[in-house]
Amino acid sequence: GLQCHKELFLLKNHPEFKKPINTPAMMTGQVVDEHARNYFEKGILVSRFQPDVDPFEETQNIISNSLYDAVFQAGFFAENIEVFVDVLEREASHWNIIEVKASTEVKDHFIDDLAIQFLTALRAGLDLGKTKLMFINNEFEYLQDGNYENLFIIEDLTDRVRRHLSNMDQQIERLRKIPEQPQPEIQISGHCKKPNPCEFRSFCEETGPTYPVGKLPYASKVIQKLHANHIYDIRDIPISMLKSDTHLKVRRITLEGKPELDPAVHAVLNELAYPRFYLDFESVQFAIPIWSNTKPYQQIPFQFSCHIEDESSSIAHEEFLGVSGDDPRRAFAEALLEVCEKQGPIIVYNQTFEKKRIEELADLFVDLEEPLLALNERVFDLYPVVRNYYYHPDMKGSWSIKYVLPCLVPELNHKYLGAVQDGTQAQQAYFDLTGGALDKKEKEQLKKDLLKYCKLDTLAMVEIVRKLKAEDNSLITR
Repeated sequence: GLQCHKELFLLKNHPEFKKPINTPAMMTGQVVDEHARNYFEKGILVSRFQPDVDPFEETQNIISNSLYDAVFQAGFFAENIEVFVDVLEREASHWNIIEVKASTEVKDHFIDDLAIQFLTALRAGLDLGKTKLMFINNEFEYLQDGNYENLFIIEDLTDRVRRHLSNMDQQIERLRKIPEQPQPEIQISGHCKKPNPCEFRSFCEETGPTYPVGKLPYASKVIQKLHANHIYDIRDIPISMLKSDTHLKVRRITLEGKPELDPAVHAVLNELAYPRFYLDFESVQFAIPIWSNTKPYQQIPFQFSCHIEDESSSIAHEEFLGVSGDDPRRAFAEALLEVCEKQGPIIVYNQTFEKKRIEELADLFVDLEEPLLALNERVFDLYPVVRNYYYHPDMKGSWSIKYVLPCLVPELNHKYLGAVQDGTQAQQAYFDLTGGALDKKEKEQLKKDLLKYCKLDTLAMVEIVRKLKAEDNSLITR
């Protein structure tokens, strides 16, 4: 409700419109919670999801037992609000609330979490002391020795939370009324993803304007102004309200209703030498590092795909996939060097990610530093080329390859893939493949889906380049 009144309304009145989002971030939160509990010696977990167990009653029974100094998932119910506290820590005659977050910093909306827990626990009769946040120390480096002593930071936020209590009380009263009122008219914008991805986003996209102004890139202030003036479709924006060349371009082409390709792109792409290496990485992040010389949320590359094109336009394909559960970085680096050879442009889509991973590998493996850094000297970024020279109304303000591909090369659309259709699902696939819960047949199928996904991204770049540099291109409109 604090993130979006419409989301709260739909959750209470139309839960059937919800499409659950099962992301690695959700699993990460669970892992972090479980790990945080190791920091409290005499703690006990409330049976929150056990049948015939009242978690609120069980919490009260545990609190009254002097054997325990910490309660995990302690439940409190007051004034028709229920909360579950990650860690309830005994300190003398008081109890401290500790919220555990998988974040690496204190964020403003965490104060909301702590405030509503404080209010509800207080009204349920708990003798409260401090309110704290326990979060990940991103400077922690794991040495594979089982020592996670400095993984967490615990910060006392009691003063901030207490100052926020009256505001939270007012917010609660406002939010209680939302489900009983008409559905809020709220448009798609940045709040749909932050601080949490909304499970009703697809419903809003299907029922909202065809070309929502909320999709304009890098335009948060512009979007706010447009919404304030009840302008919701890109086609309805008065030209005087836009200053950015990119926004003006998006508006113009959307109004015209047909794609636009600047023929100057030919010269840019024709300068690329051969052989051409179309390269894409997939990586995995662990909030709790498991391999030596890794930090929380460090991007660990475990897969690459590379399509190799020669002067005759003949295409070869090479790939690497490291899902044994062991640190894949050394094998990844060696395979990458072998596949990319020593000359020819390495074509990627949005170079920051791949170049940064290569730099990290070079720092880690001193003996491979020189040839790895030499790869970065050859990188050619296709993303700004597409952004500068091509746009289709159906891209709706995004030059992501997932939006560009259906417009330029519809037969290679990501929606035709299996269980892995984006980078988030690729990371989830890694967790599933190494988690031990899949049988042999399931693992083999998921590996195939993972390889197919990464292969599509590099084949997509091959076909995008071919499409853009075709001399008889029907997309050219200017």
